[in-house]
Amino acid sequence: MIIYTKKELEKYLENDWILDLMKAESNSFQEVRTNKWLEEIDAKRMIYADVYGDILRGEQTGKVLDVGGGINVLTKKLADNCQYTLLDFLAHGGNECLEAESTIHWINEDWYETTFAHKEYDIIIANDIFPDVDQRMQIFIEKALEACKELRLVITYYNNPQFYLTKRTDDSELMTFLSWDGEITALKLEKYLEQGAFTRELERMKTEKESIYRNGRQVAYVKINGKK
Repeated sequence: MIIYTKKELEKYLENDWILDLMKAESNSFQEVRTNKWLEEIDAKRMIYADVYGDILRGEQTGKVLDVGGGINVLTKKLADNCQYTLLDFLAHGGNECLEAESTIHWINEDWYETTFAHKEYDIIIANDIFPDVDQRMQIFIEKALEACKELRLVITYYNNPQFYLTKRTDDSELMTFLSWDGEITALKLEKYLEQGAFTRELERMKTEKESIYRNGRQVAYVKINGKK
């Protein structure tokens, strides 16, 4: 597990190879919002390098499911290097780009509605979805671990209170959405991690307040072995 601080970011920026790779690519995904975020935010590129780096380098060529990963100029490279599937309803746009790109297998639906076959994928990735965007993290982990050899999760949470006023899509009711803190997140994760091996990191999740983002959110990257 990695809990990112400015130290890791400073080290990555000594060789920002994801930005170099992005500058070398040119395709229709350049104007999509998720691509612009990756291009403009150095912390996102650092995390992207950790999560997708071995695939971009051609070291992983198996079946990969990217849940909620969005699209950017490197998505086609991922699809060229492995058996890549993007499972995403693309809340931030890019539908037309993907519809015109036949080389990328795209499933346009909620992961909860998708059927995963047992051990169907070598790697399942969920980058920056749980639990801040989607609080169904534990349901997802249970489902994903049955379907993959390795699960890669980039988890975002807040150790300073962060909340949003939201509106139900099926009603006029307004609701206040409180983001998870490190204590809740660690509690939900601990049953899936090798007992004892991640004790220090799980404790740090509860207390760490140094953030790589201006809005103060904490980010942890964890790999979990699929069920045998």
